[in-house]
Amino acid sequence: MIPIAKSTEPQSLQLYRLQAGAVYDGQNFTPVKQDIRVQLVAEQGYLCAYCMGRIEPDDRNMKVEHWHSRKKYPAKQLNYTTLLGCCSGNEGQPDTRAHCDTKKRDNDLLFNQAEPSHHSRLKIHYEFNGTIKSEDALFDRQLNEILNLNYSRLRDNRKSVWSSVTKTLSRITGKATRTQIEGLLLKWQQKNGEGKLLQYCGVSQYYLEKKLQRIT
Repeated sequence: MIPIAKSTEPQSLQLYRLQAGAVYDGQNFTPVKQDIRVQLVAEQGYLCAYCMGRIEPDDRNMKVEHWHSRKKYPAKQLNYTTLLGCCSGNEGQPDTRAHCDTKKRDNDLLFNQAEPSHHSRLKIHYEFNGTIKSEDALFDRQLNEILNLNYSRLRDNRKSVWSSVTKTLSRITGKATRTQIEGLLLKWQQKNGEGKLLQYCGVSQYYLEKKLQRIT
């Protein structure tokens, strides 16, 4: 999970909202929804807002998540600032395997990583075995109970990224310099030519930023 910088909402959504009785998934909403998908995916570097797995802007490879659920907050259902792009989250499989939006359903979360005032409050960190945690006790519980982000497959994927970064550093002759670590960090922070971030990049960013702090 990494902070998300939201851009201006699609113009088609602005216009749709002006229609009388406009609701999410209402009449003539299909092209608007696709515009939303495309923009969410671009903002997020083609990564799920919660687990950081790969998503694509179509109804087979992503879901549009309402951070404020439509059921509890109907007045906010067309508020772009609360929309996120998410993976399918093992939809249709047993609840113990569900994660991200599929697991969240209509539950509330303490923080929204797309809300700038929440960015410093997420307090996300990772362990070498791929476990994701938050220093905030309530949010940490929500990561597990509401989003199921420590589901075994997700944890293993994050562990693989941690191992990949440590192996890269181990191949450097001598002790890695600040410049070398910053160069590797930049690779994990930047989108490629297709606008994509590397999957689970939050893990490597966390690890490398900690390395830089120790050098300081």
